[in-house]
Amino acid sequence: MVALAYSCSVEDDSYLEYGDAQVLAASAEANDDCSTLNAGADNSTTITVAEAEAIPSWDEVRKLYLSLLEVGVSRDGEFDPTISDLIEAFNEDPLGEFSTVYTVTEGECSDSVILTINVVESLPADPTCEVDAGEDNSKTLTQSEADAIPSWDEVRKLYLSLLDEGVSREGKFDPTIGDIINSYTGPGDYTTTYTITEGDCSDSVELTITVIPDGSSDPTCVLSAGTDSSKTLTQSEAGAIPSWDEVRKLYLSLLDKGVSREGQFDPSIWDIINSYTGPGTYSTTYTVTEGDCTDSVELTIYVITDPASDPTCELNICPDNSKTISYSEAAAIPSWDEVRKLYLSLLPQGVARNGSFDPSIWDLINDFNERGVGTYTTTYTVTEGDCSDSVELSIIVVPD
Repeated sequence: MVALAYSCSVEDDSYLEYGDAQVLAASAEANDDCSTLNAGADNSTTITVAEAEAIPSWDEVRKLYLSLLEVGVSRDGEFDPTISDLIEAFNEDPLGEFSTVYTVTEGECSDSVILTINVVESLPADPTCEVDAGEDNSKTLTQSEADAIPSWDEVRKLYLSLLDEGVSREGKFDPTIGDIINSYTGPGDYTTTYTITEGDCSDSVELTITVIPDGSSDPTCVLSAGTDSSKTLTQSEAGAIPSWDEVRKLYLSLLDKGVSREGQFDPSIWDIINSYTGPGTYSTTYTVTEGDCTDSVELTIYVITDPASDPTCELNICPDNSKTISYSEAAAIPSWDEVRKLYLSLLPQGVARNGSFDPSIWDLINDFNERGVGTYTTTYTVTEGDCSDSVELSIIVVPD
């Protein structure tokens, strides 16, 4: 305003020119304030619909779009349309281009870039691009171990040690090793994207160092293999299992819902089959692993002798059975029918599922709602004509 007032004067042309120069210089300086803000160049990538459908969460979709940004561009910008909008559009029609405008803002300055995910049925084979950065990996250190790392180069070596064998060590880190060191504040996750490039081909992998307090358990290990479980078969039922795969499925059927089926058996399924000699106990330890975290559960098949034949009553349910579950698992069972199915799952194969429970399923549910943790036993009876047989089935609810 001062410059405008003086510029109206006709008594001093030289001051007019100087004032105009001041205004232009100030304007140029103001424009320069935004010159360093840069969202980078537009970018896109192409994935198959199968790869798109396998993306597990909203956050992973967001990370996919952020991976298209150039190194150094802030990851705290805004998407338009939002990630949720893009997911909704994909669910309506999974094939096509899914573009968003990504905007970074600093004060009154902003800049935008268009990021696009092209979803196609399949990708053509590219014999020219065989670059492979390997699998994502992580490692857990205590705070004292992290604090004792002596130099930038040792931190770099630590992250490089997470790479798969054979992966080039000449790639780039984003954020850089220096950025990671500067951001270090103690316990937490410190993740970087490591990228290797050969010509026009590149591939990336995420490497994470998790720092935990000294003397504490690893808070990142929430992996659970579930509870120990067992099942009883007659000798004829066991002998009728046709293949290695069916034996494996039998043991996997003992796992709690939600437990990964990609774990390891010790002894192996082959060892169990080779050790089979008829009636007896056949146990294996099943272990699931994620990164540095593991958990195990014991799975057991009891094989008993076939019951003696009875020309008048051939009905035989076989031995009593039980299963142990946590309180939260029991509380999460959604309906009377699911509780009934849980008890029926304790019966051997071939036993009729139309028998009667005493106490009834409703009585068991009401008892659980009053007591919570405890053992809930019912007598299951099947009847055919004048013949009947019973077995005790128990669900043992333990604290979480």
